[in-house]
Amino acid sequence: MAAVTIYLGVLILTLIFAYFKLFYRRLRKGEPPLAPGHFLWGNGKQFTEHAVKFLQGAHKKCGDVFTIRFLNQYWTMVLDIHSYERFAKEKNFDFDAIQEQVNHNVFGYQLVDARKMIGEAGQKVNGKHLFTSLEHFAENLTEAFKETASEKDRMMNERNSRKMNQVNTAHNDISLCYESHHISQHGWDKIEDMTDKFMADTWCEDQLRNLASKTFFSPVFYTIFGRGQPGANDNFHPQVFHKNFDQFHKYFNFLWFGMPVQMFPQAVNAVGVLAQQPSSADMMQREGCSEYIKFATEFMLKHNQSERDIICHNLVFLHVNYNTFRVVYWCMYKLMEDQTVMAAVRKEVDEVVEAKRTGASASEYEAEFTTEDINKLPVVDSFLKEIIRWTSGVFMVRKCIEDTAFTTESGQTFNIRKGDKVAIYPPVFHQDPEIYENPETFKYDRFIDADFYKNGKKIKHPLIGFGSLCPGQKLSMLQIKWFIINIVNSFKLELIEGEKTAPNTGMYGHEILPPTNDVQCRFKPREGVCALKYVNNYGSNGSKGLGGISSGNML
Repeated sequence: MAAVTIYLGVLILTLIFAYFKLFYRRLRKGEPPLAPGHFLWGNGKQFTEHAVKFLQGAHKKCGDVFTIRFLNQYWTMVLDIHSYERFAKEKNFDFDAIQEQVNHNVFGYQLVDARKMIGEAGQKVNGKHLFTSLEHFAENLTEAFKETASEKDRMMNERNSRKMNQVNTAHNDISLCYESHHISQHGWDKIEDMTDKFMADTWCEDQLRNLASKTFFSPVFYTIFGRGQPGANDNFHPQVFHKNFDQFHKYFNFLWFGMPVQMFPQAVNAVGVLAQQPSSADMMQREGCSEYIKFATEFMLKHNQSERDIICHNLVFLHVNYNTFRVVYWCMYKLMEDQTVMAAVRKEVDEVVEAKRTGASASEYEAEFTTEDINKLPVVDSFLKEIIRWTSGVFMVRKCIEDTAFTTESGQTFNIRKGDKVAIYPPVFHQDPEIYENPETFKYDRFIDADFYKNGKKIKHPLIGFGSLCPGQKLSMLQIKWFIINIVNSFKLELIEGEKTAPNTGMYGHEILPPTNDVQCRFKPREGVCALKYVNNYGSNGSKGLGGISSGNML
C-alpha cells in the first residue's frame, strides 16, 4: 500500500512539473497580458468556436496587445490596426521560420536558401511578368468558357433529346386522337408550343464549386503549369487537382500545428493524387508553363533539391492560388444571391464594354481592355474588396527571433519574448463596427470613394486581404477582376430556388473561409454579347504604375 502511495505521489509531482514546464507562464515586466483560458489547452477551444468573437472579447478585456495560448504555444496578438506597418516592418518578427514550418509540416519538404529563392521567384509575377501572366490567364479563361459552353451544349442536347422523345410519344398519341377527331386544332397548336418551349429552355445546372472550378481554377492551373499532351497524365488535370486539393486543404491548420498527416486518411489519399505530377524536365517543356515555375524549378535543381521537393513546392504555389479560387467562389455566389449586386456590377461592365466595342456586326463585336482599364471599374473594385472583407480569415504570423520591445502607433511599448509567435488577425478589423458600419452586412459599394477611421484617426490600410509579403497579390486581384468582367458579360447566373450558404466561421485561420455547404446554381450564355480581349500594353505610358493597384491602394 505504501508503495502505491509513493507511486501516486511521484506521478502527481511529475504531472505538476510537466504542467509548469510546458504550459504555465509567469509574466515578465512589460509583457502583454494573458487572455483568460483553460488551464491546460489555453484558448484553443475559444478560438475554434469563433475566432473573431473570442479575439474581440479579449481585446476589450486586455487592450490592443495581449497574448493567447494554444497548448504550449504562446501567440502575442497585435490588434491595433494603426500598427500594421510597424508589425510588418519589425526586423525581429521573422516570416522565414513560419514558411519553414508550413513547408515542413504541411507539405513535407525544406526549401534551400528560401529567402533568396522566394524573393527572386516573386519577381516572376510582377513587372513585365505580371502583364504576361495576365495575358496567358485571359487566353486560358477564354478557353475555359468555351469548354464550359460546349459541355453545356452536350448536356442540354441530352436533356432536350429526352424531352423530345417524351413530346414525340405524346405527338404520336395525339396525332391518332386528332385523326379520330378527338382533339381540336387548338389542342394540336398547344402541343407544338410545348415542343418549342422545351427547345428554348437552355439553362444548365451545376454545383457552384464545380462551375467555379471549371471557369476559374482551370485557367489558373493552366496559367501556372501550362498544357501537356492530351492523355499524358490523366491525374494532372485541373478538375482532378481541384477536387483533391479541396480535400487536402481541410486539414491545413491541423498539419501546420504539427499533427502528423497519417492522422487524416483523406488527406493522405488526396496528397497521393496531388503528387502525380510531370517530372521537372517535362514540366518546363509544357506549353505555357509559367516563368515562376520555370525559375523555381531551375533554382531548386541548382541547389540539388529532389524531384519530390519540387513537387511539394509546386503544391505550395498552388495553395496560394487556391485561396484566389475561394474568393472567386464567393464573388459568384454573391452575384447570384442578390440581384441588386448583379444589376450594379453588370451595369458597369455593360457600359464600359459598349464604350469599347468595335466591329460592324454581332459576330465581329470585340472590346479590348488593358491592365489599367480592368482596374478602373469602381463598382467591380468595391465589390471584390467587400468579398475579401466579408470572407477573409487570414492569420499574419511571425516568429519573434529576439527579445523585442515593440511600440504601437499609439506609443505603448510591450516586451515580446524570443520564440513566441506574433500575429495580426485582420478579420477582427474587418468585423469592427467602429471601422465598418454594420460589418455583418454585405455592401457591394462600401469601398467606393470611402475612407475608414478608428479612434478618430484615418486608417491607412483598412482592408488587409493578403499577407504583407505576398508577391502575387497584384496579379491575383487583376485575375479576379478580369474574371468578374468576363463572367458577367458572358453568362446569366442564378441560384436554384432555396439554395443558401455562408462563410464557415469554424474555419477561421484559413486565408479565405470556405462555405458551410455548396449550392446548386444554373447558368446560360447571354445572347449577342461582345467578345472581350486583354491587351498586354507593358511598357506603354501609364502601364508601369498599374493604374492604382499598388498594395497600398489595392488594400
